[in-house]
Amino acid sequence: MRFMNIAQGSLEECRYYLILGNDLGYGECFKITNQLDEVGKLLNSYINAINNDCKE
Repeated sequence: MRFMNIAQGSLEECRYYLILGNDLGYGECFKITNQLDEVGKLLNSYINAINNDCKE
């Protein structure tokens, strides 16, 4: 589980740097942001599945 929590932190760090780059005028990052959202959903689903398996 620790690895999954680290992955979530890395995902949010990546999101932060994309927002920062956009704010600084380096370009629009909306396509990548959509991909980050999708990865976040997949990661959360995977974490929930692991948690449910551990409870059984």
